[in-house]
Amino acid sequence: MSFFRSINALWSDDLITNNVIPNYRNSTVGIGALSNSDVLTAVSIVAGDVARFPIMEINDEDDSIVDDDDVTYLLNKKSSEFVSAYTWKFAMMVNAILTGNSYSRIKRDPRTRGPQAKKPLEFEFFAPSQTELIEQRTSAGMNYKYRFTPLNGEDTIECNAEDVIHWKFFTTDTILGRSPLLSLGQEINLQESGVDTLSKFFKSGLKSAVLKVPGSRLNKQARKKIREDFEYAQSNNGNAPIIVDSTMDYTPIEVDTNVLNLINSNNWSTSQIAKAMRIPAFKLGVNSPNQSVKQLQEGYVKYDLPFYFQPLINEFQMKLLSDDDRHKYHFEFDVRKETGMAMQDVVTAIQNDILTPNDGRGEIGKKPDKTNPDMDRYQSTLNSVFLDKKEEYQESTKGGMNSDSQTGSTVNTDNG
Repeated sequence: MSFFRSINALWSDDLITNNVIPNYRNSTVGIGALSNSDVLTAVSIVAGDVARFPIMEINDEDDSIVDDDDVTYLLNKKSSEFVSAYTWKFAMMVNAILTGNSYSRIKRDPRTRGPQAKKPLEFEFFAPSQTELIEQRTSAGMNYKYRFTPLNGEDTIECNAEDVIHWKFFTTDTILGRSPLLSLGQEINLQESGVDTLSKFFKSGLKSAVLKVPGSRLNKQARKKIREDFEYAQSNNGNAPIIVDSTMDYTPIEVDTNVLNLINSNNWSTSQIAKAMRIPAFKLGVNSPNQSVKQLQEGYVKYDLPFYFQPLINEFQMKLLSDDDRHKYHFEFDVRKETGMAMQDVVTAIQNDILTPNDGRGEIGKKPDKTNPDMDRYQSTLNSVFLDKKEEYQESTKGGMNSDSQTGSTVNTDNG
């Protein structure tokens, strides 16, 4: 006998409860977070970077790259019949960041025998609002299933956990993820308050004033009537002159522009958004002193993006590789073009027997040259001959002809 329980909290509830996303704005609760330009930019940067880096399948035995693999084709080229791999990864990242979770159903080869048995054929994306996670308690223990509701009104689809790609970056229970936006409620509200203040100033700040009527004792209704008449007379006149009679005294209210400058120049909220999203602040327009853009970008790829890379890699290995393949292969994001060795360092490593020429090509993001077998051999520093030929060359010169290093002439060392 088994018992079922839905453990899915509505993904937007946490965001509304923590005042990160307001609970109005028509029906755009989740996407409402993107109305903040800094959040939109940060999400776009992270999602775009994860989507643009290729994913490699690596052989654990010799660290070689597996070429033309069906799985990496889905991850890098075409994820489904109508969706490119870039678009699929971008959409998955956006939902995982905004809601804490993103889901795709793995459609597999129906064959149960042969090399293609149960191989992934395509990924079918489902929004978090279309997904329900079911906890199933059986006599054998706890089990989890995913229930998807298609938008076209078709019957719901129920899948086992091994047939669902579930991305989550921050989790407290290993089951559901939580959005980094939960930590940004105050920052986003502060930023929006500053924008609202500037907006109100430019809409009405130039006309803020005190209108006095000397010698009069006006009740509430009289003051309201004078204000309405004055506003009506000045409406739709832009910067036209303000006209009053001798019974009125008009005094403009001076605004301290230092306050406006403080609001306009405050980038603290922007820096906090960048920090929570693990991206360099300069990408959101905040200066980062004492570091070059190249250093910041390299540090971002090396130390910040792995926070997003590693959960995805583990999920792919769990869901896309068989148990036998997991002991032989692993996935990696190919970031060599961003963080690879400098060309001179590669040349030095090849000349000092540390890398083969093909290893050097790999360090700069190039594919190995398989047409030339010598590209997989270590070279030596003796006129760049191959290491396994160095001793043979030296033996052949003993008692024979050696070159004079100073004159360039050939000297016979044979006493006979």
